[in-house]
Amino acid sequence: MFQDRHDVLPEATHDEFAREEFCSSLRKMFTTELWPANRALYQQQMLPAFVEKNGREPANFSEVKDLMAESLYFRAVNAIGRTAQEMLWDTVGESVERQIGTLVEKAKPRPNALGTVRVNPALAMPRYIDAVDIHVMPGNFHTELAEDDVFAGALYDRGVYVFAFGGLGKCNQNLGVVTAEFFRERFPDKKPRRILDMGCGPGFSTLPWKDLYPDAEVYAIDLGAPQIRYAAARAESMGKAIHFSQQDACHTDFPDGYFDIVVSVLVTHEMPVPAIKAMYKEGHRLLAPGGVMMHDGGYPEAKTDFDLLMAAWFGMHANEPFSAGFRAMDQDKAMVQGGFTPEQLFRGQRAAVYLKGQLPPACFVGAVKEG
Repeated sequence: MFQDRHDVLPEATHDEFAREEFCSSLRKMFTTELWPANRALYQQQMLPAFVEKNGREPANFSEVKDLMAESLYFRAVNAIGRTAQEMLWDTVGESVERQIGTLVEKAKPRPNALGTVRVNPALAMPRYIDAVDIHVMPGNFHTELAEDDVFAGALYDRGVYVFAFGGLGKCNQNLGVVTAEFFRERFPDKKPRRILDMGCGPGFSTLPWKDLYPDAEVYAIDLGAPQIRYAAARAESMGKAIHFSQQDACHTDFPDGYFDIVVSVLVTHEMPVPAIKAMYKEGHRLLAPGGVMMHDGGYPEAKTDFDLLMAAWFGMHANEPFSAGFRAMDQDKAMVQGGFTPEQLFRGQRAAVYLKGQLPPACFVGAVKEG
């Protein structure tokens, strides 16, 4: 399971790589075999037993959840999934810690860089970021352990690859590629001059925009300084001119109407609803007339309470406390409150290659600012 190399990617020893492979295999078994088997358990055993006892099917999500919690298999699989999540970060984290001094030195800005990087030590970290280790990732995306720290960025880069067992591409780029290609297919005549990626992390979702629109100026922001430093060094080593800055997507320092595209990938489900609404409002301010705001909306809406239970695993067991609120919010209303009109809104889906099959289609929510 070899990730494409770049200058700041953590290097694993033989034993570290073997541990990462074990974690990845355990995650793959959980994702593709153990957790999906709950559907057959529910349909063939738990649901019939409930109907026989009560003369009806479960009435809501809580009843489905409580019913499945009676199963030893369901409880055991939850424990395996949580353990795999913790082992993943511990394993990759120890490898990154061993070489953090070298990574920090490699990530320092160089003369004649293609792109730019700026951090803001005075930036106040929102409580929803500072109080929760999203994904059970120690320190979340922002914690700094030393001067010029890049630990969180390096941990997330290698960690995501192990987490997804390589299924998101050799550079973890597939979701970014899907987002950019969706835009090009829906708006083939648009030639963006400036693009902003909100919540960029190590730049997985950012670089595909530069690949697709090489003449555009591409900007990326994130709350975490270690992410920004790492992302900038990663992009430089890949020959991409990207402008990275540490900013809050709810309140940026860019001028009005500066961008033709404002986008985010896998960000909104990790934000409380008030912050999402503020981000949509800021996106409207930043767009030039005719510009497009686009955010991933998670996976397709759950059709049954059991489907919702299956989709809610990370919210319940992997420190994604805001995902339920995100799923429940009225996206259209939030974007209208942000400044768009109902006629300007759009929806869309596009599947991403994941292993030998497909991910569930990514669902995009977006709007076109009146030109």
